[in-house]
Amino acid sequence: MNKIFFGLLGLLLTLNAAAVDKWPPERVAQAFLQAQRGVDGYEYRLQSARQKVQMPACQQALQAAWPAGSTAPRNAVEVACPALGWSLRLPVQATALPVAVIATRLLRRGEVLTAADVRLAPVAQNRQSQGLRDLQDVLGKMIDATVPAGAMLQGAQLRAPYVVKMNQPVRLLARGEGFAVGSDATALGNAGVGERVNVRVASGKVVSAVVEADGSVSVNVP
Repeated sequence: MNKIFFGLLGLLLTLNAAAVDKWPPERVAQAFLQAQRGVDGYEYRLQSARQKVQMPACQQALQAAWPAGSTAPRNAVEVACPALGWSLRLPVQATALPVAVIATRLLRRGEVLTAADVRLAPVAQNRQSQGLRDLQDVLGKMIDATVPAGAMLQGAQLRAPYVVKMNQPVRLLARGEGFAVGSDATALGNAGVGERVNVRVASGKVVSAVVEADGSVSVNVP
């Protein structure tokens, strides 16, 4: 019994010593890297520093962040003591992860997506092809289906946001060779830039026109 007790005590002391021996900036960096896993599509592992520089003791919690201006895949993490004005850059190694864009909240049909609505998250390797990997493919797009929080987004669920909406007054520009004539009209449907929408002019005639970036619609006259 005594042997077991002293064996466990020795193991506990060894683990405690290992925790104490770990360099403080390294501990903070590792916690940061764990929290950032998959956020930009990569997993980062701290590389062994050639020389563990002993900086002045910080009177507040050390802060870790990506170096300003760095983009994925990153090669360093920065640990700083704002109170004393010192910082260290610790090298990291990046490994691409199977990730996908997921909803951070319940997304309702018709909403235009912002950075707060989506994030990258690790997924099973066999599920990555079912979703989108690049946030830039999602931001500014309109969701065309209701998506629950935590679900992967798929390309078929996104579309260009509506610039023209049903019953909205629009400016219709009729273009021909050497002339352009503007008139008021009313949209009879919803459409995004470059899409066609039917509009009704003052005479009651319905015209199919193309939506422009400024919210007007245009039609070419032979």
